[in-house]
Amino acid sequence: MSFAAVLRHSALGFAVLLVGLCAGALPAVAQSPGEAGGTVGAGDALRVGGLVQADAYLGRTGGPNDGFRARSARLRLGGQAEGLSYVVQTDFTSSSPLLDAYVQLPLANRVRLRGGLFKTPYSAEFLTSRPRIRFAERARVVNALAPNRQAGVQLSGDLTAEARDAQVTATLGAFNGTRGLSTNDNDHLLYLGRLIGAVPLGPGTLDVGASGGYSIDDQATIPNTASSFTGTRLLVQADAQYETERWLVAGALHAADLEHDGPTVPETEAQSPVGYYATAGLNVDDRHQVLARLEGYDPDTPGSSPDDQLVLGYNYDASSVLRVVVNYKASTKDVADGFFTGRLQVAF
Repeated sequence: MSFAAVLRHSALGFAVLLVGLCAGALPAVAQSPGEAGGTVGAGDALRVGGLVQADAYLGRTGGPNDGFRARSARLRLGGQAEGLSYVVQTDFTSSSPLLDAYVQLPLANRVRLRGGLFKTPYSAEFLTSRPRIRFAERARVVNALAPNRQAGVQLSGDLTAEARDAQVTATLGAFNGTRGLSTNDNDHLLYLGRLIGAVPLGPGTLDVGASGGYSIDDQATIPNTASSFTGTRLLVQADAQYETERWLVAGALHAADLEHDGPTVPETEAQSPVGYYATAGLNVDDRHQVLARLEGYDPDTPGSSPDDQLVLGYNYDASSVLRVVVNYKASTKDVADGFFTGRLQVAF
């Protein structure tokens, strides 16, 4: 479907959707979506949160048909007592509905120990909660190379005093190397480390981070490789973001070295996927944000080639819990041949 045809079929629908929401929206607040939640009983022993995302797709070619789907339906329970905190989160739209189940214990004034099932400390965009990511989906390279949620333990600590302007945090973790609740595939673990820093700079804040990981895998699932991966995995990435009250710029580089060692591939065969993204955004006011992202990913698989994509985004925060998202995504080789994603999101 051509760009003009997509616009004719989708413009009216999105206009009606946005007008209806604007007409009945609650006053906007500065709180980010998904930061709210309800406390059950006295104190903070139990807090309940949730996320519902309903999507519409228009103009897709060469893939799933246009239509609708429930992207996420999550329930989150958490709380803290005597310094010990816990989180249990489910997603009823997933084939593996349990997303998180962990406890966290403070070991010292600025040191924390976490154990269970949770997001591995890798990549700023991956660690951003789903209600708060800027586009409908994360960049392809993040989805492909970030080790996702895994069972394991991690130790994190603040390396700077609270009184200082700059904040530096280091995290080290050991994980099964397999996603979700899957048991470890061999006697080796996936080791990950991440270092992040934040410093006030002019009218805004500069955030920088770097991550690295190493594992020896035996039939582990890694996106954009064979159905299972056996060999040595090395991961590296770096990200940066500068944000003011009015605008933001952000970017990241990701790379991996996958040394295959299995019965179906030569021992010396290697795969080196690499990718990036660069994002710019403008807060028109407290409610409206416009964004653009250029991203590229080369999976380094036979028959594949690098493909850069452009994503244009618009976010409307009707209230602290309700957000409307509209994205247009296309290959840079043919910007007119893209598709729209529309989303209604309720997060609390």
